[in-house]
Amino acid sequence: MKKDRFLTIFFSIFAVVGIGSLIGAVLLFVNESRFRKTAVNITGEVVDIVSHYNHGKSYREVFVTYTFEGQTYEGVELMGDGINMYVGKSISLLCDPENPGRVRTESGFLLVTIILTFVGTVFSCVGIIPMVFVAKKKQKRKRLLANGRVLHATVERVDRNTSIAVNGQNPYVLYCSWKDEYADVLYRFKSDNLWTDPSFLFDSGSEINVYVDGNDFSKYYVDAERGLAQKVVDFT
Repeated sequence: MKKDRFLTIFFSIFAVVGIGSLIGAVLLFVNESRFRKTAVNITGEVVDIVSHYNHGKSYREVFVTYTFEGQTYEGVELMGDGINMYVGKSISLLCDPENPGRVRTESGFLLVTIILTFVGTVFSCVGIIPMVFVAKKKQKRKRLLANGRVLHATVERVDRNTSIAVNGQNPYVLYCSWKDEYADVLYRFKSDNLWTDPSFLFDSGSEINVYVDGNDFSKYYVDAERGLAQKVVDFT
């Protein structure tokens, strides 16, 4: 259904952004490590700060003046963060001896690396964990449909799952039960989230198949989706 595809795309975007951020953090860390092996510590002075605003966000360009091996470099843009900078401030810099016009702060890129790592980790978890969960659920469903024991359960009710919402809509869940007459035990089951109301097909008291692991009834699949797929063509 379209909502399932929407969720897949949604989580995929988070995963791609997260993985991209982690890759960026690794590349930045490697590049920074190489730079630091040959960089020379010097002292510079902040001579200008230019603020920019773009789409409601602000950022600053910091320009410094410093001397390296007897030559003065004026108004060089600083690579790295501009946090806590002000004109006239004396700061410690790292200078590339092969390209003296290239300088950066000692902590600037470390901060960027930490931010990218944090963002990448959060976005990757948000994107990947749900997709892994869905993949495992599909694998379990496929196994149960192929090898599980079929119980002819009785539909009890259909409710909304208010803990989840997509485009302002909550999915449906179907509750059913099956009684083991021999052991005199009643088993209750709940379907996966359904984006089409199953009430018209599975009203209260009707029969529905539940596929269970013969050795562990807690591993089950309520077969509502396939029935709905056969009866409903959903273009919404």
